[in-house]
Amino acid sequence: MTDMKMNMPKSVDRISLNGKWEASIDFAHAFREDLNAHTQWRDIIVPGCWEQIEANKQADGPVWYRRSFDVPSEWMGRRVALDFGGVNYYCEIYVNGGLACKHEGGWSGFQARVEGLLAFGAENELLIMVYKQGVRFPLRASLAGFLPDVGVIFGGIWKPVHLQLVPDVVIRDVFAKPRVLHQAVEVEFTLLTVPSDTECSVTVAAEIKDKHGKVVSRKEQTVKIPSAVERVEDKLWLMFEDAISLWSPESPTLYQLHVAVLGDTCEISSHDCRFGMKELEIYRDQFLLNGKPIYLRGVLHWGWYADTIAPIPSRDEIREELKRVKESGFNLVKHCLYVPVKDYYELADEMGVLLWQEMPMWLPEVTPEFKERTFAQFESILREVRNHPSLSIWTLGCELDQSADSTFLQELYAMAKSLTDQAIIRDNSGSGECYGGLLKEYADFYDYHFYTDFHFFPDLLSQFAGSWREDKPWVFGEFCDYDEFRNLDTTLADHGGELPWWLQYDEAVNPVAKEERWQYSRQAEKLAKLNLPFSHAQLWNNANRSAFVYRKAVLEFVRTYAKISGYVITSIKDNPIATSAVFDDKGQPKQLPEKFRMMNDATVMTLTWDNRRSWIGGGDRLVRWDPFNYTAGTFIRPHLIISHYGSSPLEDGLLTWKMVAEADGNVLGEGVLSSVVVHTGEVREIGVLEIAAPEVETPSAVTLRATLTMASTSDEAPVCNAWTLWVYPKPALTLEEQSMLVLDDPFHVFAGLSTIYPGIRTQTGLQDNTRVVITSQLLPEHESFMEQGGKVLFVQRSQYGPFALKQLSFSRESLQLFHDHPVMNRYPHEGHTSLSMFGLATDTVFDYASLPAHQPLMERLDARLFERAGYMFESAQGQGTLIATTLRFEGGLGAQPQGIVNNTGARYLLDTTIKYLLEG
Repeated sequence: MTDMKMNMPKSVDRISLNGKWEASIDFAHAFREDLNAHTQWRDIIVPGCWEQIEANKQADGPVWYRRSFDVPSEWMGRRVALDFGGVNYYCEIYVNGGLACKHEGGWSGFQARVEGLLAFGAENELLIMVYKQGVRFPLRASLAGFLPDVGVIFGGIWKPVHLQLVPDVVIRDVFAKPRVLHQAVEVEFTLLTVPSDTECSVTVAAEIKDKHGKVVSRKEQTVKIPSAVERVEDKLWLMFEDAISLWSPESPTLYQLHVAVLGDTCEISSHDCRFGMKELEIYRDQFLLNGKPIYLRGVLHWGWYADTIAPIPSRDEIREELKRVKESGFNLVKHCLYVPVKDYYELADEMGVLLWQEMPMWLPEVTPEFKERTFAQFESILREVRNHPSLSIWTLGCELDQSADSTFLQELYAMAKSLTDQAIIRDNSGSGECYGGLLKEYADFYDYHFYTDFHFFPDLLSQFAGSWREDKPWVFGEFCDYDEFRNLDTTLADHGGELPWWLQYDEAVNPVAKEERWQYSRQAEKLAKLNLPFSHAQLWNNANRSAFVYRKAVLEFVRTYAKISGYVITSIKDNPIATSAVFDDKGQPKQLPEKFRMMNDATVMTLTWDNRRSWIGGGDRLVRWDPFNYTAGTFIRPHLIISHYGSSPLEDGLLTWKMVAEADGNVLGEGVLSSVVVHTGEVREIGVLEIAAPEVETPSAVTLRATLTMASTSDEAPVCNAWTLWVYPKPALTLEEQSMLVLDDPFHVFAGLSTIYPGIRTQTGLQDNTRVVITSQLLPEHESFMEQGGKVLFVQRSQYGPFALKQLSFSRESLQLFHDHPVMNRYPHEGHTSLSMFGLATDTVFDYASLPAHQPLMERLDARLFERAGYMFESAQGQGTLIATTLRFEGGLGAQPQGIVNNTGARYLLDTTIKYLLEG
């Protein structure tokens, strides 16, 4: 098939107005009468935002932009428009002093007809007044999204500007709708015309080229234009001559579509776009891409780019970002509450990265005016970006409450479905169920935002993934953040010895500095006051290793649920309000990509464990235990699970495994499982191992490594993973030592301890040989005991205890600091929070202001506020000693083990603490 005729007019029909402009900052509203008389003009680059030349990032405007331009004389008598890719948020456009148009809405493009205001063959002046969201246009009433919360909402002409001729017939809103089953494309388009007194017709021609430039389909069609009509909508159907190539992340094949209105000798108007032959659909609780199950592995993007402030990275920056995303195992980026530039969509199309577009509706002030604004701006955004094959999922808002009413969301959902060829859409990311919104949802999939400690996930998932729910895919629209530590030594070195604007403690320069919820702009100041015995490098390493442990545990646990079809991790890049991203401030991965892919790939191997029950109170009850920590001589029984969403089934697989002691490399067990078969989209157990925990004198790490290799005929890469567990010595207190202990436990923290230590005395009062009291309520007699040289281990559970408590998360938003102390030095923490702390993790801490002079054993450093709190400390009391703690010796939170008897790590910490107190 030959190319269709594509001769273009010889004259220039489009002039770029990008580059150097002038800007005048008029935050005082002083220059409305005569701009030239009073205003100082500064150079500014378009596209860009005014915050790049103005330190005050809070003021909303106005800022005036101006530049001059020439208009060719041969354009005289033709229709001419200014074409804006995007101006945030409101603008008034003046050409040679005359008002061309007013426009509201910052995320999509628009045009202003200007031929009646131009001087042809001469110089013209373009003057634009711009406001961003703020006082005049309140943030929550004007679809500002989440960028104001992340750093700053930007203002200005942030996308390209052109001056262009407007033909008598313009082709717009071209939408290529793949019809994979029919080997065809349905192309919708709109013709905008100059109304005529008589009916006329035009010829519309379309052709498709493959990646080699070969024409694979072509069609011409006559379109009738009735009299007095300005707008005509039509469609045409293009069949492929040869077999089609489907678009997928593994093979992102693109086709080029050219659609044109033909004149006698040339094209009157044309439109070019790329598209992919892709079919994403839902079958029961799975997403199917081109007929095969796919697991969405996404990362959250708030549009934060420190250098440009507006989300306008270069193509090279986007390409590198997407490359790193794919290298770490992700196949999706969720653009959360902002709309990226065209380059991002195009490069995602090319590189095979799925995109989730979340519309910028966040904490809205819903009024009739807001609804009208939302419908208009959402339609413009939808029409502008809907052609991209990478764009796969839409959400219309985030964490909406009941102010977004049912009719409003239903109509938005219906409009979005209509404009996107029935794409996969949800009204409210996070769900009304969880955020006080509507329980009646307009949604094609479930979407929850669970941010919590690891041990709370099992109960959340068991309830929200109930079998009674309607079959739909479940995706975490955002979750699994972990606040790490920003090493300011590195930050200062990267910025010439000074803090960047987004870390300065100045609200005008850095608007989020006013926030009390995070205080990164005060990090240096607040850390200096704490005088911690840890370097920035040590704190960074602690947080980095802890984050890996947490994310690995959560992601692998989630992959054991067949009803869950994907997730989006918060977030892609550290920013002014969070250090919880997978990439650092420079956009570099915090974890080695090959390590991250072990838990974040199409196929993941993970572990589950035996269930246990006991007859309690006349019936069977679930007994929770600690699967990560073992007493020497017991059995370790991991169940190996495969979650497989690769392109082809796993057939005749061979699994090899080995468990080794980390201290000496001694092999504790090894084996082979053959003939492993797992179908695409399946989550299933492939084997159960049983290894005896070795006899040890001190806590020892053991590592299980497993590799699943496919048959030689398979194109699937080997699947590898590794898990660290801990083995502890058996209880080691002698009967004589036990007799020196008294247990006074009204809060039942140590229920069942007598089964471990039958010689311990309980609530019998202090004896002459009592050396240590273990208690969950500090009483006056305990204080007297310490005054006379006694030792007390006190676990505080009640707010009515001697020390003030706060309720705070354990892993999230914090670092656990392990101090140099004999007790902590004997516990296997390795300087970071690992699953050795699974059963001890607590949600209460000591408020430092209430504590006596003490030596810390373990502390919590808030990773957002840079405040310390206590988990465990030692304090001299008279001639005696107090060790107080909030750690969970009894477990009991979420999936934690029930009771000290089942809490292996806690039992060892208790042994160690008692030994220390007896030795003192």
